[in-house]
Amino acid sequence: MRRSWLALSALIATSSAAAACAPRPAVISPPLGSAITVGTILSLTGSQAVNGQMAKEGYLYCQGWINDKGGIYLKGVGHQLSLDIVDDQSRPSIAAATTEHLITDNHDTVLLGPSNDATASRAAPVAEQHQVPLLSSGASSDSIFNNHYLYLFSVLAPRSRQLQGVVDMALAQDPKPQSVAILYASDSLSAEVANATAIYANARGLPVIYGNSYPSGVNDVSGQLGAAAAAGAEIILEVGHPAESVRTVQQAQQMNIQPKLFGFSDGPGGDRFTADLHKAANFAVGATQWAPAARNRISYFLDSFHYALAFASQFGHMPDQYAAAATVACLTLEVAIERAASTESAKVRDALAATDLNTFFGQIKFDDRGANAVKPVYVQQVQSGRAVLIWPPDVASARPRYPDPGWAKR
Repeated sequence: MRRSWLALSALIATSSAAAACAPRPAVISPPLGSAITVGTILSLTGSQAVNGQMAKEGYLYCQGWINDKGGIYLKGVGHQLSLDIVDDQSRPSIAAATTEHLITDNHDTVLLGPSNDATASRAAPVAEQHQVPLLSSGASSDSIFNNHYLYLFSVLAPRSRQLQGVVDMALAQDPKPQSVAILYASDSLSAEVANATAIYANARGLPVIYGNSYPSGVNDVSGQLGAAAAAGAEIILEVGHPAESVRTVQQAQQMNIQPKLFGFSDGPGGDRFTADLHKAANFAVGATQWAPAARNRISYFLDSFHYALAFASQFGHMPDQYAAAATVACLTLEVAIERAASTESAKVRDALAATDLNTFFGQIKFDDRGANAVKPVYVQQVQSGRAVLIWPPDVASARPRYPDPGWAKR
């Protein structure tokens, strides 16, 4: 049965009811073996701490769920999962050092994390050197995957596909748009996504008629917006950061620039976007790796709806894409260890490489680079002041609203 975000929010409001209706694994009393310790690298302080803390909660939820059902089973014996969590302080050099510490000093044979691209880029070669599998909930940059590490895996869809869903959704509309402009922040990751999006849009028959960068953190993109409008772009896409998404909408409204669709790599779906923009946020779309309303087919664990209920009951707030990615990374590692019937690094690595798992987060299946080759990036749209999932159709909870009717009709 389709569940709306409004219905989900109403259920979350009554936490006791949420706890009662969220299914939990049956408590089993199997023979108990020694605990399985998994090194876990997270950005708990520093610039990436907000997302890192959410990832930590996602890991802790998974740890509790696994242990409630008796642990990780090896040859019929249950082993409690123990997460050996370290803080990389959002600093790539410390991520490398902590990875080395977990492997050489703590003797961890499997690792989770890190929780973002910058730290993952430095942790991955250390894990590769020691031939220890590293399953990340935060690595998404193709520049990392293109190293073709044998021991790095990530549950996320590659960042190069971040806006492909927005392009696909727009081209499914009638009448479909005829042109697109792409604005992007000057950092290397944003440029990587913008370039990949332009290639994809042109390949799909949607001409990119304008593209330009802006310095990250600037407060004025009026020149880029004016040029995109002058070129006649029917869609304006921006690859940047949440604060830049807010600023772009504000300036477009001030300049009365009105394409048929505004799409963002990061923005709609976040609390700040709708809180800062109010009605101006409506009709904007944004990409996300997961949303609580996603109706994914599952072969293991809870569905998205009940996961969100149970997570909120435990932590007092909804899980976001960072928490969900951490939970599914932990679950994927559990399945790989059980299928390998071992915690030996090489055997777990081979089991991860062979993974094909349907989860609340989407399908988990890795290509030869360690990226999640099959998972789509979802599209959310702000409708009547709240973000709803609109794409792909098979997981969506609402239909796209297109074209944008204009500022006066928000």
